[in-house]
Formats: sequence, structure tokens, C-alpha cells
Amino acid sequence: MKPRFTSIYLLVAAAFSPSFAFAETPLLDEIVVTAARQPQQAGAVLGDVTVIEREQIDSFGNSDLNTLLSQQAGVQLRSNGGAGKVNSLYLRGANGNQIVVLIDGVRYGSATTGAAALQNMPLDQIERIEILRGPAASLYGADAIGGAIQIFTRRGSGAITPSVSVGYGTQNTVETSASVAGSTGASRFALGLAYSRTDGISALAAPGNAPNNTDKDGYENLSLSLSGSHQINERHEFGGSLLMAWSENHYDNAWTTAPYDYRDESRNGAATVWTRNTITDIWTSKLQYGISLDDSDNYQLPSAWSAEKSTFKTTQNQIGWQNDIALGAGSLLLALESLEQRISSTEKYAVDHRRINSVLGGYQAQLGTVNLQLNLRSDDNSQFGRNNSGSAALAWQITPGWQLGASYGTGYRAPNFNELYYPGFGNPELKPEESRNTEAFLRYQSARLQAGVTAYHNRLTDLLQYNPATYTTDNIGKATLQGVTLNLDWQGEVFNAGGNLDWLDATNTTQGRDYNKQLAYRAEFSGFAYAGLHGNDWTARLELQGMGSRYDDPANTIRLAGYGLVNVAASWQVARDWSLTARVNNLLDKDYVQATGYATQGINGLLSVRWQPK
Repeated sequence: MKPRFTSIYLLVAAAFSPSFAFAETPLLDEIVVTAARQPQQAGAVLGDVTVIEREQIDSFGNSDLNTLLSQQAGVQLRSNGGAGKVNSLYLRGANGNQIVVLIDGVRYGSATTGAAALQNMPLDQIERIEILRGPAASLYGADAIGGAIQIFTRRGSGAITPSVSVGYGTQNTVETSASVAGSTGASRFALGLAYSRTDGISALAAPGNAPNNTDKDGYENLSLSLSGSHQINERHEFGGSLLMAWSENHYDNAWTTAPYDYRDESRNGAATVWTRNTITDIWTSKLQYGISLDDSDNYQLPSAWSAEKSTFKTTQNQIGWQNDIALGAGSLLLALESLEQRISSTEKYAVDHRRINSVLGGYQAQLGTVNLQLNLRSDDNSQFGRNNSGSAALAWQITPGWQLGASYGTGYRAPNFNELYYPGFGNPELKPEESRNTEAFLRYQSARLQAGVTAYHNRLTDLLQYNPATYTTDNIGKATLQGVTLNLDWQGEVFNAGGNLDWLDATNTTQGRDYNKQLAYRAEFSGFAYAGLHGNDWTARLELQGMGSRYDDPANTIRLAGYGLVNVAASWQVARDWSLTARVNNLLDKDYVQATGYATQGINGLLSVRWQPK
């Protein structure tokens, strides 16, 4: 057993050891939405889901979304040089353009690259995050081969309460935020502003190759969130939300020694309005319109083949009508959706928009000790025609705490606009990737302990791969993503501990040069473990994060060494309205690599003070 994973193995093994054979208590009443598009109690969820609440974010001082996500089961991260830089997120081995990202139910991301700029989404504006692993096309349509990540913006409730936070850390990092939220009568609202900046580090790990790249590459972000709702009466309610971030990111160019301030200026976010109506005692209808934006201006040294400024903008307009109908022992879902993706750019794409019209249905029920979930979806894409997907899951509630289940689901990914139409390099003949996923799970859940093991096998066909011979992308690939995830979370009166461990076999099964090679940047083993103490007005936590070796290229000739990181965090309620939060990442100042040529941060930390009247 590799030493850096020993503690994680022990934590997970404890979940199934006789020492935890205490009296079972009722399942947690936490509500999960993303796994079925309908509210479910956590104990009834059949999908492989992680929920991250606002309390967890506040208590342990996580400063950016990608770092927080990288600590979750099944998630691996590759960063190109520090805060605000391009990040690649892998979920169960699926890459960023094989994951759907939603903000309050609205699809968010770039239609040119297919991925979402999560590095620009500020944590301070987020109420909760739900991560659904495994193909979710039957729920959310194209691109959900690896799963879905849904971000929920801040919500107001209770007495109107202001909050102000100021933080300072290494690399001259400054983080500030102010918010006010609450409810009055039948209305509730939340308003937040946040600003952060950092000097950063040099994005290149070997700046000697380009002497003008020895400078630090900073990052700056200003964000606004707004949400509100009003309940007309017990049957009718309407509301809306907005999350918007403006950012400026500086980076390096390894291919030139000429001095230039390489940077991109971005605008990212989503807005939505909705109305929820109880038509009858068994029928609830929700009508929602949303729009999301991924807009960036990129500045580079002008040359004979590129201008100084290039622009890439994606706008996604989405309208949906969902109906939840109580039916027998369960709930029926029927919905219609229409999504328009439109791009504009300084590059001249042959096609700059597409529309996807969808119909979907689902049924979830509890039949005695058996939980059932079925979903079907049909998408009519203006570029690729109709694509159908489905999923089925079944679980047996062995005891009030133990659950055994299995599921099968299909997914697909539509080629993005760069792969199809980028001038000189696009291939308009591409067809969607497809996936078929089978998984089985065993879970235990009580008031204090959650533990589980999930095994999965996801087979991808028509995999889109870049062809260096033609400088285009082709449907020449097949791959298998299979693995096992173990997770544990124990919350005691004073002590808490937990973690996750992932074994992943992400293999290229395409006949040819790279047959049976590991897909680039996917580690076979990864894990995270924590142990903490908490009192009435303080918390302290130690974290261990491990990543096994990976390959930097499809041919598996460039090996990236594995690494382990140690983090510590603490919070203290200094007075009734005042609290302190401190966090130190990479406490041992580990030198490690996530992508060849790009730097990673050494020891770094942030100290924050928050005022929030009780």
C-alpha cells in the first residue's frame, strides 16, 4: 500500500468495521435536487451525489471553487499556473467538456471550447454545490458524459442580516465581500458583492526559457449576485437570480522572449427568472427562462497571423417548462426545454449558432423497501438531429441505514464549435460521442455517519480526438472509464473525520499507436482525508490530499510524479458578531507538477475576518 494513501484507506475501512456497529438512527433530511431534477431526501437519492453546503465553505476558508472541487470524490484537477488560470477538471476521468455545469438550473459554459470557466466563479456568491457523477444526459442533455455540477446562488431567509468579510494572504492576496439577505413577509432576497485580487506566481515553471516571463501573473475578480422571490399565496410563487463575475487574468507565453502583458478580460455568469404554480393538489408546474454568458477578450503580441485582440463570446438562452405530478407511490416528471447556443468571435466561424429542443420524462418512487428512478430524454439538435438517452436506477433499503443499488445510463457529447468550425482546423463532419455507464453501490447513512462504495464502468465510443496529421479533430476514438470510489464522513460531538479514495482506470481502447494507453492527466489513484475538532465557538481541521502519477501525453511517454499536500484550517467565533477564519494550503511547501511547464503554488494562506450580526 502506498504510504500517502494509508490514512485514507484506514478512514474508509473504519466505515465498515465492527467498531461502527452502533444503533442506527434516522436518515438525514438534507434535500438534493440535481440527481432527479426534483427535490429528494438525501437517503432516497440513487445517483452518486456530493452536496457542499455554505457552512462548509465558510468554516474552512476555501478561497476558490476549483480547489474546493478538487477535494471531492472522483474529481481531479489540472491547473495552468495558479489563481485564475485555465483549469481542467476531470470527473470520473471525463474531461471538462464532458461535464454539464449549471447555475440555478441554467446551463453555463463556452460553446467554443465546450468547458465552463469555473476559475471565474467566486465562492463567496455560492450557497451550495451539488456534484452528480455518471452520465446525466437523460436529465440535462448533451455533454453530461461524466456528470453534472450545479451551483446554487445565495438565498435569503429569516431576519434581514448584513455581512462583511475582509481577508489578506500570501502573494498580496486580498478578498473582500459584503452582502445583505433575509425575508420580509412573503418575500425573500439576497444581494452580494465580492472583490478579490492576487499578485499570483509566474504561470510558467521554467521562465528561463522566456526571460520576460519571470514576472508574477496576477488575477482580479469583481462579482455580483442577486436573488429574490415572492410567494403570492400558498399555490403561486415567482422569483429570479443573477450571478455575474468580471475578471482579468495575466499569463505567460513560452514561445517568445518579446515583452508583452499577455492577459484575458472575461465576463461570466448566468441569470434566470421563474414562476412556480401549484395547479392541483398533485400537480406543480415551473416555468423558467435563463441566459448565461461566457465572454472573453484575449490580448497577445500581434503578429502576421494574429491580431492583438481576439474575442470569444458564448450566449446560451434556455427556456423550460417542468411539471411534477404525484402518481401512486412516487412522482412523475414531464418537461419541455429549448436551448439556443450562439457564439460571436473575431474568428469567422462558418456556423455560429444551434438550437436544441428537448422533451424529457422521469419517474421516481419508493415501493416498500425498493427505491426506483427512471428517466428518458429526446434532444433534437439543429446540427446533429435527434439523440435519445435514458437511465434506470434501483436500490434496496436493506435496513434504515444500509442501501444497495445499481444503475445504467447513457450519455453523449455534441462536438463544440471549435472542433466543428474553427477556421482552417474544424471538421464539420463530426458526430457526437456516446457513452454507456453501469454502476453499483453500497451505502450507509445515519445522523452522524455517511459511508459508501461505488463501482462504475463507462464505455465511450466515437471519442473525439485531435489528429496531428490533419490538424483537425476526428471521431477515431474509444475509451473505457472504470473505477471504484470509497467515501466516509463522520460528524461527532467534538471530533469529525472523513475522506475519499478513488481508483480510476481511464484507458484509450482505440486501435492504433495509443491503444491501451492511459488517458492523459488521469491519475490511477487519488484521495483526500481530513480530521478535525470543534467546540462551541471554534473549529480546527487537518487535510491530506494525494494524487498518483499521471501522464502528460496520450502516448504515455511523459510521466508526472504523484504528490501529497497537507493543508490546515481553523475558525473562531471571537465575539457574538465577529469571526476569524485562517487557512494554509501546501503547509509543507511541496514542489509538485500538474501540467508540464506550468507552475504550482508553494505554501500559501489567507486570514479573514467576518462581521455578521446574530
